[in-house]
Amino acid sequence: MAGKDMNTFLRDTRGVSVIFATLLLILITIIAASGVAFMVSTMQKDAMDRESHQAAVKSEQLKIVSIKPSGNGTAWQSIDMTVLNLNTANSYISSIKLNDAYFLNFKAYDASGDHDVYRDYPAVYNAKNRVMIPATKAKTIHLNFSDIVVTGSETIFATTGWTNNSENYTYRLKMHPWKAYNGESFTYNMIDINNSTVCPQGANFTIFNESQTITFFGNDSGGSLANTTDYEISYTIDFRSYLGTPPLEKEPLQIELITSYINIFKGLFTPPMPVANVQFRVEYIMDTNGTQSPRSYMILDASDSRDNDGFITSYKWALWNDNGNEVLYDYNLSGMVVRPMIDPYYHQNVTIDLMVTDDRGMTAKLSQVSGNLTVLS
Repeated sequence: MAGKDMNTFLRDTRGVSVIFATLLLILITIIAASGVAFMVSTMQKDAMDRESHQAAVKSEQLKIVSIKPSGNGTAWQSIDMTVLNLNTANSYISSIKLNDAYFLNFKAYDASGDHDVYRDYPAVYNAKNRVMIPATKAKTIHLNFSDIVVTGSETIFATTGWTNNSENYTYRLKMHPWKAYNGESFTYNMIDINNSTVCPQGANFTIFNESQTITFFGNDSGGSLANTTDYEISYTIDFRSYLGTPPLEKEPLQIELITSYINIFKGLFTPPMPVANVQFRVEYIMDTNGTQSPRSYMILDASDSRDNDGFITSYKWALWNDNGNEVLYDYNLSGMVVRPMIDPYYHQNVTIDLMVTDDRGMTAKLSQVSGNLTVLS
């Protein structure tokens, strides 16, 4: 009986099933707890990332501290804009809007005052290639209202590398535009250095953009070029710059910077108002025999000029004699009140212009606002 009872006990799996089910439940509970913990950890990380991003967006602060526009007397042709980063993290500009239009492409200056360079070409910035404004520092951006045309060239040394004219020759191009501007359209031209003649394309050579190579077709492939000379190839890349019409020099400039955080920082630049007055005075000059003779002179006064959003930093005068036929001063007479070294009675029909510049880089000329002054004698 004892043996039979023992066999019955050993064949009874009800206890094992209960134990297995309990262990399985514990395992499921542990897995579920681990999954919940992972989900909570992920959610916490996401929340921390969101908070960090929101803090970065909120703390970003850029300021356009000055601009230096250059024009042709009627409309602006380019603007050098200095942007200061007031934050302790770098900022990246995605786009720039001026008045009612955007700049698609633009350049910037490095610390030495030269344009930024990328892989031996001028760096061109846009929405994909964003310009960085370093933390707590300033950077000057160059805005061009006409297209940005970039050129490059290199010499292909066929005399040393192409050993057999009958066979094709492949050369690795060092200045291929895709090296710096991946995927941008470009044009090219190649000349024979010996006689400076343009090399015909077609059956002579082909350029492979992806591999940035050029292959000369040998005589067996129908090519007519030879390894008795080297070749120079030049590239031209045209970047569309400003989408609108260049603003007139007398117009205010509203600039908006849009950063990678979608923050918008604005700056309004209003031209100063030049005002000029002309006064005639007389002084008495004593000659060698003690006789005093009257002499007339001219005083130019710009003290009534105004700047609504700052102050004027520079006054420069231009004077022409005989209705503009003779240049007396070419905006190189500086000062708010000046005395030009001319004789009002000797110089006939003097034309006067005044150019004023404010503390933010905006300029205005009297000729643009109200017209030149003319002194008839």
